[in-house]
Amino acid sequence: MLSSLKEVNGQSTSNEGSDFWAVFPTHVPANFNGVRPLARYSIFITGRQASSGTVTVGAFSQRFNLTAGNTVIEVPINRNDAYIDEAESGRVLTNRAIRVQVDPGRPKVVVYGHIFAGARSAASLILPKEALGQNYFSMNYESGNTPDPGRNHITLIASEPNTKIFIRLNGNDLIPGGVTLANPGDVYEYLSNVDLTGANVFVDPQTSGCKQFAMFSGTTNSAITTPSGCFGTISSDPLYQQNYPVDSWGKTYGFVPFSSRSPNGSTVRSRGNYVRILAKENGTRVTYNGVQIANLNAGQYYQTPAPVTEPAYISANNPIAVAQYSLTQACAGGGFSDPDMVILNPVEYNIKNITVYSSSREDISQNYVNILIRTAAAASFRINGRVPGGTFTALRSNPDYSYMQLNLNQYSTQIFNLSASDGFNAIAYGFGDVESYAYSAGTNLASSQFVRAINKITLQEITNACTRQDLDFRLTLTAPASTLVWQLDASDAPVTQNNPTAFPVVRNGITFFEYVFPKNSGYTQPGQKSIKVIAKYATLSGCNLDEQEINYLFDVFDPPEALFSNTNNYCTNSEIIFTDKSKDNGNPISSWEWNFGDGNSSSEQNPKHTFSNPGTYQVMLRVRNSTTCDAKEYMQTLVIRSSPVAAFSNTSPGCNNAAIIFTDQSSTMQGRIIKWEWDFGDGTKSKNTVSAPVTHQYTSGRQVLVSLKVTNEFGCENVLTRTIDVTTPFLNAGVDTFILRGGSVRFKTQSAGTNLRYKWTPAAGLDRDDIKNPTASPSSDTRYSVTISSDEGCVLVDDIFVKVLELPFIPNTFTPNGDGINDFWKIDYLDSYPAVNVNVYNRFGRKVFESIGYLKPWDGRLNGDMLPVGTYYYVIDPKIGIPLFKGWVTVIR
Repeated sequence: MLSSLKEVNGQSTSNEGSDFWAVFPTHVPANFNGVRPLARYSIFITGRQASSGTVTVGAFSQRFNLTAGNTVIEVPINRNDAYIDEAESGRVLTNRAIRVQVDPGRPKVVVYGHIFAGARSAASLILPKEALGQNYFSMNYESGNTPDPGRNHITLIASEPNTKIFIRLNGNDLIPGGVTLANPGDVYEYLSNVDLTGANVFVDPQTSGCKQFAMFSGTTNSAITTPSGCFGTISSDPLYQQNYPVDSWGKTYGFVPFSSRSPNGSTVRSRGNYVRILAKENGTRVTYNGVQIANLNAGQYYQTPAPVTEPAYISANNPIAVAQYSLTQACAGGGFSDPDMVILNPVEYNIKNITVYSSSREDISQNYVNILIRTAAAASFRINGRVPGGTFTALRSNPDYSYMQLNLNQYSTQIFNLSASDGFNAIAYGFGDVESYAYSAGTNLASSQFVRAINKITLQEITNACTRQDLDFRLTLTAPASTLVWQLDASDAPVTQNNPTAFPVVRNGITFFEYVFPKNSGYTQPGQKSIKVIAKYATLSGCNLDEQEINYLFDVFDPPEALFSNTNNYCTNSEIIFTDKSKDNGNPISSWEWNFGDGNSSSEQNPKHTFSNPGTYQVMLRVRNSTTCDAKEYMQTLVIRSSPVAAFSNTSPGCNNAAIIFTDQSSTMQGRIIKWEWDFGDGTKSKNTVSAPVTHQYTSGRQVLVSLKVTNEFGCENVLTRTIDVTTPFLNAGVDTFILRGGSVRFKTQSAGTNLRYKWTPAAGLDRDDIKNPTASPSSDTRYSVTISSDEGCVLVDDIFVKVLELPFIPNTFTPNGDGINDFWKIDYLDSYPAVNVNVYNRFGRKVFESIGYLKPWDGRLNGDMLPVGTYYYVIDPKIGIPLFKGWVTVIR
């Protein structure tokens, strides 16, 4: 029985899916001196889990088997089966669409389509069937501006039989009477020489009101230039994107310019990208970085006057679509580039976890992804589970959001899982020499016909559930149903609901019809559930589908089971390591909630914890995964014993490295101490089973770290480490010295020890006799002795000799004539200066006498010959740190 609808929200689906439609539209081949290589088309398939399925088009069919991990499968498409020649435009082409189908019961995949050839490259994210819509507005660009003129295209694919579609531009039907696609997979391509941006493409509400179709748009060839001109050959490329239905449009977007590097790999200042903003409703006011730039009606668009080089925040009062265009390489400012178009995803439809493929076709050498995320969640962003090799920068116009232009070439893979704690938007793109591609890396999208599971307690949508969890299944349709047949698993009996109650919901101006089916007590067995709903439509719905089948795969897991182990050091102040050993039962655990029973908790997977007080504690672990059901808790009782407290004292170090006595002073609150382990810091250790003083003698004086570890009978330990100074006292009174009579000298004693005491003898001539460095001014030669005593009980003695020198008397004449009177230049007291240096010079500066010491005075001769009478200049250096004696001496005969 249907329950009442408790919550009404716009529903979304990610770009992962099980059924996809793609197309290989017309393009203009490149021209290499008359050689025109034909483009090829490949489907690329990746995903987060191993999967399998089939790719088909026309007579072509190929199986794919995707392995787990960062892998991608390329499926080259047979051109003859898929390509739309320009001559085939304007008519229905049967079975021309490329279809990717995942095998029933297999995990969803992500699909990209890529056109490539020489100097040609264009790619698009391919949307799953459940994200297709009934109403689109085309996004294109100017196409007749190249030597090989291109055209604008809109290409349609039917996903339902007998789908009638109109294309309307500026109020004019471009296909009078519309076009009917009779079979799923039928294709229709519309070509035009005018820019088709803003063309409204929609199903006939009278005949196809509940039918969805896929739409691709772009150009067959375009150059994208700048007002300031370009330098070199103007390159061109086709533009190719799958359009988002208006249901998936939003009101807020972040624009981040493409990054690029020069051919030598250096970053260049890009000339930016054009931006187009397209409206679906009249009276749409568009603001760019907070400033209103346009007031648009339905189908009108605004294009930036010049390429934009700075990131921007774009918003409107009504839903809008935003496209970003890269420039022709000759216009791009020196970096690799080529024309390309990518339709951006709105902030409203962000995603938390996506897998993206970074292509290297065709000759792409530079790969990037632009990420836009709330600034508060930027630190949580991960690429393949790791912190990205780039930096987020806040938008100037809206600091609540940050962006990153992440260079993917730093990684050794082409498959990337992007994840964060909050939703983000991402665009993948790449450049080579006149080559480019760009597409949405992944997104959430509005879905018009789908089934979703709802948690009955939180009323939130869930993607999986636990066994025995109460659920509601919510079905959304584009038209009211007269009958619903529910089958909640392949083995369950169908349940038919006649005239079910619908809850109308208006989203983006479109009315949807929602139904709720309860699954009380949930599923008893885990596994992937294949849910099927057959909707029979009421005749008044304007839809010629008699019935429609909606399928939904839903995972059910047994609740995770908490379990942990821990190290066995059950003592206070000892770190215990807890190791998570929980069972996820197939659904990875995302959070851990620890309660240690002492008022402390942790959210780490493998925490460490120290108990401060002894006692009995109940340690509990609760784990959770993406489901919100109750998991099995695990609890363990830990009895924490009190650790002993290590303490010790020691005697002071004695003289001559005498032994030191260490005495244990440890205590304990619980249990007796049974082991004492000493480490004396010099490589010597001692273990005892009784508390007794320990004697240790060091071989040399120094500072050492002495530790005592005590262990009680419960195995609890405690360690005390202390620094002990065992330096032996030391004394050096200094070298013997000289002073002139009446002078003084301050001693420079060197000593070491604890609280040293000094005594100098004799005290005569000293300013103090009880300090380390007294000042001495004796009147005669004196030997002073100093005695030190230390706290260690050591007494050391040393001495220093102070010689008192007389000031020399230097005569200014002498008469070396051999009469025995004043024949020598005698200088009184100079002989007491043992290292004195005496030099005498004649008036020409020639040295005529020198002497070290002056025990033999000068006799007025040079080399035994008498010097002539006259005046001579002398320089006398006493060599005791006093000034030189300089003057004149006269030799007379």
